Amino acid sequence: MAQPQQKLSVYPEPDQEITLIETSSELERQVSLARQSVQKYASSGIRAVRSGVDSVIHAENRVENRVNSLVAKDETLTPNGLYVGVATLASMVFTRYRTFPIRWFVPPLVLAGSMSYFLPNTTTNVAAYYEKKEEKYFPEFSARRQKFVQLLQQHWYMGKDKLEEAYESTSEALATGVRDVEKRTGLKVGSLLSHDDTLPASVPAQATAPKKLL
Repeated sequence: MAQPQQKLSVYPEPDQEITLIETSSELERQVSLARQSVQKYASSGIRAVRSGVDSVIHAENRVENRVNSLVAKDETLTPNGLYVGVATLASMVFTRYRTFPIRWFVPPLVLAGSMSYFLPNTTTNVAAYYEKKEEKYFPEFSARRQKFVQLLQQHWYMGKDKLEEAYESTSEALATGVRDVEKRTGLKVGSLLSHDDTLPASVPAQATAPKKLL
């Protein structure tokens, strides 16, 4: 059975709504992914640079605070610090053509000696800070070094005492010998050795008086 034909409307039908669907090509998609990757890595790099700059600034502040805490209040780095630097550089210049031990050991010794002379309190603070860090990070090495330093100090004081005893015994022996010579000869050898009197006491005044010219 045939279906009835649809009657057409007398009035015009409304226009159908057209929906546009935006589609991107493969090239646009790849470009978008590349741009997002570049932005991501650029942001990461900027954050890393900022973090590095902040860490450097923080380290500089820590170093500055530490240096200020180590420098003694009654000492100044100018000109005392300049003297230390000049002495150390001079030792490096004078020993650059010397043998290996002299070239390597003299400048540090000059640095330590000049700091002890020009900046004694600052040198004490630096040594105390070094010992503190050494005990914290290298306890075994610190213990061995302290024992070695104590041993050196003991030998130093023992040698110093021996030298003082030898000097005293030599002085006593010399004084005894001088007294014996004076008793046997009657000469005032002691006054000559001590430079108290350039002339013996027994010389008459006439011998020392100037002669008159006729």
